[in-house]
Amino acid sequence: MEENKEPAKPHAPPAHAHHPHHHKPAFAPIHLILAVLIAIVLLVNLIQIAGIKSTLAGEEPAKPALQATLITADCKDCAKLDEIFSQLTSMKQYDVEDQTLPGTDPHSQKLMGDYNITKLPAIVVEGDIEKVALEGFTKSGNALVLQAPAPYYDVKSGSVKGKVSLTYVKADPALCPDCSNITTISAQLKQLGVAIVSENVYTANSADGKRVIDAYKIITLPTVILSSEAKEYSIITEVWSQIGDIAPDGSFVTRQVQPPYYDLENKTVRGRLQFVGLTDATCKECYNVSIHKQIFLSNFGVKFSSEQQYDVNSAEGKNLLAKYNITKVPTIIVTGDAEAYPSLTAVWPEVGTVEKDGAYVFRNLDALQGLSYKDLTTGKVVGTRAGTA
Repeated sequence: MEENKEPAKPHAPPAHAHHPHHHKPAFAPIHLILAVLIAIVLLVNLIQIAGIKSTLAGEEPAKPALQATLITADCKDCAKLDEIFSQLTSMKQYDVEDQTLPGTDPHSQKLMGDYNITKLPAIVVEGDIEKVALEGFTKSGNALVLQAPAPYYDVKSGSVKGKVSLTYVKADPALCPDCSNITTISAQLKQLGVAIVSENVYTANSADGKRVIDAYKIITLPTVILSSEAKEYSIITEVWSQIGDIAPDGSFVTRQVQPPYYDLENKTVRGRLQFVGLTDATCKECYNVSIHKQIFLSNFGVKFSSEQQYDVNSAEGKNLLAKYNITKVPTIIVTGDAEAYPSLTAVWPEVGTVEKDGAYVFRNLDALQGLSYKDLTTGKVVGTRAGTA
């Protein structure tokens, strides 16, 4: 068994025209959704701060007078507005009078009443506000106001909103040692600015695990449950329908689990896949079949439970060629529980076939733009690097 060591060229990503990532999957793994959201949040934060810089870096002639007030709360867990306030008050193009006051101060109380402020900390900008446009601020009466996102101090209730508790329920490691690890979700949520105040991890066979499974009618493991305070974060509420639902008690429960996962109803592990690569050692120009593993991981979150590779001239390779009538190599044969990956099964007809025994055989090698392969029928190498495309 000899593996073709030639790596795929980085400037030629596979399957641009027919590749699965051009299709919306049936569901996206929570890890992927959160990773994308983290990037969005970081970008929005940069835009907001840049917006303050650019709009306040206005024109020199007359310096508009502004009165900026930061109203604070006695809340160590609350979101901070100090950096934005500092940038706002340091702009030399404006005459800015600034003050920082606690929410209990009489003037703070007046500002909160005048401008309908219900969340602290908050920034209030008064004065020549018609000459200023601040990213993230809203106009309220004669002021521009920025109220803290969660976690924040709720003026009406006198409590902090947005403190979220997480509960993880995992399968018995002996039943599913390769089940996906969802405890990393905590770190991702924290990057999104979510205040995680407690975390509990239960196994399905523990008393607490059984209680949670029964209470939320959980059928797949592992799963994660966010307390009802998650509703304070629009970045969670806007995407949650893609990965779960909201229980009657307001908790956010994941229902879409990245395979492999444990099916409690059928008492089986779902989503284990096996990878078989078929290569031709005589084709030095042919692409590296391992590129398919990268595609499966990045597009479907698949980590193969086993991997094998055979040359077409080996006994195993010849058997596979005959069994599946394969005429182009390198290629791959994927076996196992592919049905656990709806996004994979949805797009596979564009790039391959599903055989009678359930094997997924990759056949559309022309979809690998810029890469070369061998046509076993003609014995010729096909593709850009072979100079025939």
